[in-house]
Amino acid sequence: MVDLLVKYLSFNKQASLKGIGTFSVEQLPARLDFPNRLLHAPQMVLHFSTSAKQDELFDQWLSDELHISEDEVKNKQQILVTDFQNTLGSNKPVEWNGIGKFTKEENQLLHFSSAFESAIGEPVQAEKIIRKNTAHFVRVGEDEKTNTEMEQLLFGKRKRKFTAWWIFALALFLLSFTAVWIFTMNNSRQWGTQGNGEKIKTDEVPSLYKIQ
Repeated sequence: MVDLLVKYLSFNKQASLKGIGTFSVEQLPARLDFPNRLLHAPQMVLHFSTSAKQDELFDQWLSDELHISEDEVKNKQQILVTDFQNTLGSNKPVEWNGIGKFTKEENQLLHFSSAFESAIGEPVQAEKIIRKNTAHFVRVGEDEKTNTEMEQLLFGKRKRKFTAWWIFALALFLLSFTAVWIFTMNNSRQWGTQGNGEKIKTDEVPSLYKIQ
């Protein structure tokens, strides 16, 4: 009966035995070990509660599995419950393979230690591969944006500032060039009159250079 209970819990996740309690399986999600870059597989955890009721789905499944009537199923369950209570009443623990260990403390409280096991694989390497120039989605609050959209949001203003700086530098250069050109045009005559101001007299050329 215990091995059938383990089998039933492996796919139905909950079963109740009247007179003993209710067993429920909780599936824990995969866990990421970020410092070691490992991804641990999901795990199954078995919980036990002393509250229980007649589980008709479990009884029907046992009837189909054992090919017996539901009345016979209830008789088998009653034998299991009686043996369970008698063992605990004699201050002895009850151990069910694949389920766990039951003990009764001095205050008559029932204590359960789970031994339910699920197939747990070895952790795998968790390294995110991001290919260059490939769009991928990034979670931003409650929205999803692509990495391209995020780059535009984060660096768009910086690019505009960079362009404005070049425009300002070019305008300053043109103003400086224009000022120099105007200054040169206004003072070109003054620069041309600098010197001794005397003209060269052509009739005072030495006779050596006259044609004979």
